[in-house]
Amino acid sequence: MSKYKSINNLKNQLESMSALKSYENLYEMIPLLELLEKVNPCDQEYELIDDNIIISYSLKLNLFNFKNIFPLRAKVQIIGLPVSVCEKGYWGEAASIENVIQQRKGLKVLLNGDTPFKGGGKTLSTFVFENKYSSFDEYLDALRSPYRRRINQALKHRDSIEVRKINREDFNENHYKLYLSIMDRTDNPLETLPIEFFTSYEAELYEFINIKTKDVLAFIQLKEIKDKNDTLYFLFGGFRKEDNEAYDIYYNMLLKIIETGIEKQVKTIEFGQTAEESKLKIGCREKCKYLYVHHSNPVLNFFIQHLVPLFSYKTYNIKHHVFKDSKRD
Repeated sequence: MSKYKSINNLKNQLESMSALKSYENLYEMIPLLELLEKVNPCDQEYELIDDNIIISYSLKLNLFNFKNIFPLRAKVQIIGLPVSVCEKGYWGEAASIENVIQQRKGLKVLLNGDTPFKGGGKTLSTFVFENKYSSFDEYLDALRSPYRRRINQALKHRDSIEVRKINREDFNENHYKLYLSIMDRTDNPLETLPIEFFTSYEAELYEFINIKTKDVLAFIQLKEIKDKNDTLYFLFGGFRKEDNEAYDIYYNMLLKIIETGIEKQVKTIEFGQTAEESKLKIGCREKCKYLYVHHSNPVLNFFIQHLVPLFSYKTYNIKHHVFKDSKRD
């Protein structure tokens, strides 16, 4: 067993073991984890046990942050990435990871697992768009009329909006206030990132401008990962509630992401968690994510293990037949 306080130290260890190819997506995350150690320090730790890797950090958390009832706030050890994205923070067999967690002291919460854990539950689902289109027009033509009509309704606002790509250095306080507006409307956010994250992380930024006033209405931050899955990730965005009503801005943000993914010809677009209905209505599919909670105190753990399934996230229960081709549903 080896523990590291820096992702670079873990990277060097993996390279010496010639094991890096087994953790391809971890390798792609190293620049992100390096930056987070600087701009969002939260006692990050990286543990290598046999063929298992676990990333953890400390946070005061509402364990049922997707519920408005029975909040349970506590300082916990999170097994996950120290940023609000939908990827897990471990590599290895679920049973082995669960065993490692059980050996740790105190309260531990694993987020965004890809498979269920015994005695665990579900956390917020993520939403994935499978790209099979050569153009945005082809995507629109594949939609059933009610969904295409809703999207065209949103696209009409493009007459008053300019969408343009910006450099990281041009991300300013006006953009950042839009991100903070989202965080203010979010129930129990895990963390609020500083502006330095957006100006430093090597990702693409697009801003939405009012053509007449030149006011910034919204922005999106995207990251393309060129691995075997070839995925475009929607990381963060920002907009004001009143602008959403005036410009249908959130729908236009989602559509710009699809348009960008199709232009890049990625295989999948990872839209992240929350806003289930809107993402499903543009053609995403729901992908379940799982959590596991354990306390080293056996009495507390007994109650936690019984509570977690009861207060797990409930998946979206409406089926939307978005595409003409039923095989896509």
